[in-house]
Amino acid sequence: MSFFEKAQQVYTQEDFLEDWAAIQRSLGFVYYSREFGNRSENLEKAISLLDQALQVYTQQSFPKEWGLVQIFLGEIYLSRIRGEKAENLEQVLTCYQNALQVYTPEISCDLWAAIQNCLGKAYFHRIHGDHKDNLEKSIIFFERALQIFTREAAPESWAETQNNLGNVYCKRIRGKASENQKQSILCLENSLQVYNRETYPETWATIQGNLAIAYQKLIEGKPSENIERAIVYHQKALLIHTQQAFPEEWAKIQHNLGNAYNARVKGNEEENLELAINAYQAALQIRNFESFPQTWANTQNSLGTTYIKRIKGDKSENLVLGIAALKAALKINSPDGFPNSCWVNARNLGYAAFTTQLWSEAIYGYEKAINAIEKIRTWVTSEFRRQEILEEAIDVYEKMVQACINAGQIEKAFEYSERSRSKRLVDLMASYNLSQGEEIPPKVQELLQQYEELQRQIDQERQSHKSENSRSDTRAAWEAYNEAIASLEAQKQQVWENLRREDPVLAGEIQVNPLSLSEIQKLIDQPNIAILSFYTTNSDTHIFVVQKHQITLHTCTGQGLETLQGWINQNWLLPYMNDYKKWETQINSILRELAERLQISELISQHLQGIEELILVPHLLLHQIPFAALPTGEYQEYLGDKFLIRYTPSCQILEFCQQRDNVGEFNEISLQYGTVEDAEDNLPCARFEGEKLAQMYNIPPENRLIGSSQATSNNYRQLAQQVQVLHSCHHAQSRLDNPLESQLKLAHGNSITLGQLMTPGWRLPQLVEVFLSCCETNLGIPSLTDDILTLSTGFLCAGARSVVSTLWSVNDLATALFSIFYYQQRQEGRNRPEALQQAQIQLREFTKVDLNKIFQEVEAKEKELIGNRKKYPSGSIEHEQWKREYNMYAKLNSRIQEIENSTQQFPFSDPRYWAAFICHGLR
Repeated sequence: MSFFEKAQQVYTQEDFLEDWAAIQRSLGFVYYSREFGNRSENLEKAISLLDQALQVYTQQSFPKEWGLVQIFLGEIYLSRIRGEKAENLEQVLTCYQNALQVYTPEISCDLWAAIQNCLGKAYFHRIHGDHKDNLEKSIIFFERALQIFTREAAPESWAETQNNLGNVYCKRIRGKASENQKQSILCLENSLQVYNRETYPETWATIQGNLAIAYQKLIEGKPSENIERAIVYHQKALLIHTQQAFPEEWAKIQHNLGNAYNARVKGNEEENLELAINAYQAALQIRNFESFPQTWANTQNSLGTTYIKRIKGDKSENLVLGIAALKAALKINSPDGFPNSCWVNARNLGYAAFTTQLWSEAIYGYEKAINAIEKIRTWVTSEFRRQEILEEAIDVYEKMVQACINAGQIEKAFEYSERSRSKRLVDLMASYNLSQGEEIPPKVQELLQQYEELQRQIDQERQSHKSENSRSDTRAAWEAYNEAIASLEAQKQQVWENLRREDPVLAGEIQVNPLSLSEIQKLIDQPNIAILSFYTTNSDTHIFVVQKHQITLHTCTGQGLETLQGWINQNWLLPYMNDYKKWETQINSILRELAERLQISELISQHLQGIEELILVPHLLLHQIPFAALPTGEYQEYLGDKFLIRYTPSCQILEFCQQRDNVGEFNEISLQYGTVEDAEDNLPCARFEGEKLAQMYNIPPENRLIGSSQATSNNYRQLAQQVQVLHSCHHAQSRLDNPLESQLKLAHGNSITLGQLMTPGWRLPQLVEVFLSCCETNLGIPSLTDDILTLSTGFLCAGARSVVSTLWSVNDLATALFSIFYYQQRQEGRNRPEALQQAQIQLREFTKVDLNKIFQEVEAKEKELIGNRKKYPSGSIEHEQWKREYNMYAKLNSRIQEIENSTQQFPFSDPRYWAAFICHGLR
């Protein structure tokens, strides 16, 4: 070092620029390797010197020197003590990627391979991004290094890379755990072919420790024997890594020995736990807060969980010690600094406190755990992986909600229940709100074209299986129609994933902040409106009643995930799918029992006095329930009679609807209406429905897509972009196994899927209202994260402020009548929930006498069409056109006669006819 420092005095920057730069580089490396002085300061000095060298060594002028400095910097940042660990690792990746711009396999295959090895290590330790993906990238880089580092040509480098690869396979998440563990052991044993105890004692000892961890995780064989073998490997490592000679390595082995004793099967459990505690405490003799904060925190976490399990000693004292250690670890394992460690640490604290009913400590732990998992999620660009992460964490949200309720913190419980909901939908809607009005980037355009082309191929395949159906015959599907379509759908799913990776929300460019209670209360604009937010925990269903200036809680004790949600699945969803006729006969009895389970009568009397309108936020399978048809306990009264009702998947989605531009600019008189009617020429009632609406609103012919000659997917898209109110009356089908393939069925086998509606290609900022007068447009099975992906929510994502949709396969004639009644109410100035309520009452009270009036109208139309047809010679275009029109009305007439021939005075009074219609979004 003194030599280089003296050289600096001679070779100054002004007179000997290149020599000065070479000295800065050499001094930087000396400081990095220096064993004397403060390690942290030495590393900072090394970085400073190398940065100075880069002022001269630019990529353009001195590419090889520039590349070498990048390699040195990468190595130093990997060891750096100061600064945020996560940011240091990102800097490591940048430096090594820079070096690869110079050192290609052609320039220097050895250096190229060494950089691959370094990148593998960096990704192994990386904090940002998806941990699962980082490990996969790490494997790829190590395997690339092994293309050059062979056993024969570079034995040491080969062995080092085998050791590194063994460590990654030990922690690998993807693939079969048993195969990963076997591969880990194989790689580590390979490295011992070179790193023997005699020649490389220190490295040999490190590999013994790595083998110990691998055997502790090994599934194959007898777990008890694998753990004993792990303990033996740790003890071998301690022969070299003594406390005096290698204190850091010794402490690491003590920590891992503690883990092994914690998992040990053989011996006495009480003694094993004491051995584990002793080992952790030994590790903490070296791993102190000041010098080794991260490893100190990890050992505190392990020590804390062991104290909580401890058998020896006083249980309450052990609990205090355990919680103290877990909380201490969280001083370092913060959600922002080390989110993966924080997630494990804070969840352990939350669980320990929850099971011992220490609610404030449980809330503290779970709050940090949730912040950590949400941070981890923001680093992931794969939509499906983001969902996986949330599903793995959903029990923490559930316990957080329950802990807050148990602690009497109702506001916080509600906020976290809301925070757990529909995050995938929230991301999609946030993206829409961010990107509306912007040009679609070329890369996204290309992906959209691929997506649309695959959809066109699926439509062609479906066209060959077209059938004649009534509206109610089109039922939900559990799988693709055939293997060809399934293959195309799989390709579409990959394109969808690539599209979502380009999204600014998933790319981490923007983040969606959860709403507070006060922000949610601002969504309530009248004192007679309440939000009913349902949330089912493992044991109970909680109903948060949010009003403009207060929040209360109603708990349905004992109605938990199995007892309520499982019951709905067994008695509502599965019968609907597997035995529709039986389901129809059970609707009333099931809804009666559900009303009792949800304590609707008590809910009303205790919490809803003075309330006239409800905004429902269902949870899980409650999304499929027609709340309007739940009995209130009063004679022949339904919930929908007593209250106006609308739904929202979450309060955040309702806020997005309210935030949309121009929402107040549309006046009812100036609204443009459009209809899509009977797209496959097999729904006579839909044709009648469209005709009535056209008369009511003077809809011009160019805004009506009638039958298979007009109702194509291209025409549908154009119409949706032009009108403010869109009415769709034709076939639709939900796909419960793959919601993105739920479809609006159009002419010539064309369709519009939910996936299409949710892409940037469908931006409908001018759309005020959509009425999906089709089957199952809000039928879906919510995921564990409570994301309900349906055609209805698809239109909300595309830009609509409000959507009327259906919960099941609806009757053709009843649906046509309901739609007509609804629009009549809208014309009279009623808002959407009011119009929906009145239309449901009208349909229930609609008599056979009323139906006869329509029959007479239809019969008169038939006679008129016969007259029109006779004006033209048989076989002419005009004659065929009037004949088709006549056949439609004849079919409509026969549907009416079927109802007239029934014995019921009120043919549509049963909930199956009127209760399927619900309203999402704004009033």
